[in-house]
Amino acid sequence: MARARKVNTDHLELADSLEMWGRAHGVADDPYVAGLTRDLRDNNDLPIWATMEPMQFLPQPAVKSAEAIHQWVRRLTVIRNVSVFAPVALTWLAVGNATSGFSKYVKIHGTSVVNFLDYWQNGYNTLPVEWRIGNVAALDFSIIAIVIALTLTVSILGQRSNSAMLRDESKIERDRIEIAIRLTKFLFTKRTMTTVAVNASLANSVTKLANAAKSVAETTKSLEKSTKKIPARSTDAWDYLNAR
Repeated sequence: MARARKVNTDHLELADSLEMWGRAHGVADDPYVAGLTRDLRDNNDLPIWATMEPMQFLPQPAVKSAEAIHQWVRRLTVIRNVSVFAPVALTWLAVGNATSGFSKYVKIHGTSVVNFLDYWQNGYNTLPVEWRIGNVAALDFSIIAIVIALTLTVSILGQRSNSAMLRDESKIERDRIEIAIRLTKFLFTKRTMTTVAVNASLANSVTKLANAAKSVAETTKSLEKSTKKIPARSTDAWDYLNAR
């Protein structure tokens, strides 16, 4: 009984792998990935795809796993940067309110009043509690403490985000190289020798042969010159011995 012919399904397996890689990294709609996946399934136009280097045309996926941390880092950084100026703004606003209240207090009580700092501290029933120096100082301290906490949080989250990004970038690049190697090995067998490629290869071989012939010719001339000098020296030595 005749043995059943085995059907080659390597192109289908590679198409599934390329499609899974594209979906996993969000690049399934890339023209190179989508087109090559389609033609791998149809086993069509593969010699044309073989002329395109996979490592060059495969898209570089973006790192998305650390995107949420990056967003929080950006938000907290903005809040921290704005909060840095809050104590200054609050203090000057309190100074403005205390100055206005002190002016009114002086008009009412004349010159027999306390100094400005004493008034800012105690209020004397004319300055609201929230604008008194003790309350303002407590609020400033709280804001500065929050700024310090935000700075530490941003620093820690930034380091974690960078570590996660480097780790994910390394994994993404390994996966990209792996699928590129598989594509290169498969498509290499689909390459066709065109007239241009044959002529280029032949021209390269002829050039190398011409360079080799030139090198041999130069070496031969050098040897001939060296050979001509040897008999002359030998004759001089022989004449010298006869003369003795």
